[in-house]
Amino acid sequence: MKIKYFLAVSFLLPIISYAQNIFEGVILDKATKAPVPYASIFLMNGKVRANADENGYFKLAVVNNEANDSLIITCIGYIPFKCAISSSNILSSGITKIELTHLVYDLKELVILNNNFKNSITLNDFSQFSGPYYGSGNFTAQLAQHFVSPAKNAMIKGIKIARFSIPLLSPQKAIFRIRFYDVDPVSKQPANDLTDQVIEVKSRGKIAELNIEKYKIHIPNKDFFVAIEWLRIPYNATQTKLNGKTHTYYAPSIGWSKNQATNMDIWQLGLNNVWEKFPANLISNNLAIAVSLRY
Repeated sequence: MKIKYFLAVSFLLPIISYAQNIFEGVILDKATKAPVPYASIFLMNGKVRANADENGYFKLAVVNNEANDSLIITCIGYIPFKCAISSSNILSSGITKIELTHLVYDLKELVILNNNFKNSITLNDFSQFSGPYYGSGNFTAQLAQHFVSPAKNAMIKGIKIARFSIPLLSPQKAIFRIRFYDVDPVSKQPANDLTDQVIEVKSRGKIAELNIEKYKIHIPNKDFFVAIEWLRIPYNATQTKLNGKTHTYYAPSIGWSKNQATNMDIWQLGLNNVWEKFPANLISNNLAIAVSLRY
């Protein structure tokens, strides 16, 4: 799937103040001027990540030693935005307006796919799952599991995800997003989004199941990734103390499948917006993510 970018992101800066290293902004759709909810905001060098709220508003505290950094704002369906930022020009006198432009797909380059599917399959179809459960703490923005379809141009029918649970105690409520990626042929890491649609889940059950046939997500090649995108918003936050320090973790926490693993290829998107292999010593099996396909 090839994507062409037609418009750049516009970044409107108000008057600069040096009193505090606080950066406030609101993220808007360039065409409609409507807020873009839950967009991801990264400071690459400082490894700071936040999400805008449902109204597109965000607030970042930037420490003095982050003298030179890159601000990156991403959201499914929009062109990623990037600009230089430093502690000498952090804005605290007003709210910065950031306008994101939609990705534009060149329909002439899309392949007309055969939708007369005769077969179906569920990959990593787990009946049991276990811990340790993995959630978003101080390091991870997304966690992606690699899958291999039995055929090219398959369509994703549904997904099933196992969440943290304790007997007699329900999992913490959570809002999170599901992402689908093609595979980079060189690095083998997640590459292009396979849909520009926002697929959002609001759940508090042990199993989150979602029928996504309506999105008509096709896999052009056999290899693809399914990723959990954590939203670092108060609704999902839990605070704990460790060694005298307060740490914030974000729901949901994902379990591991008890199926015999055949493809333990997991990647994580760090707080610097860079994909890297998930540490091998932390992998006990495939993530408890099942994907149903039609092909």
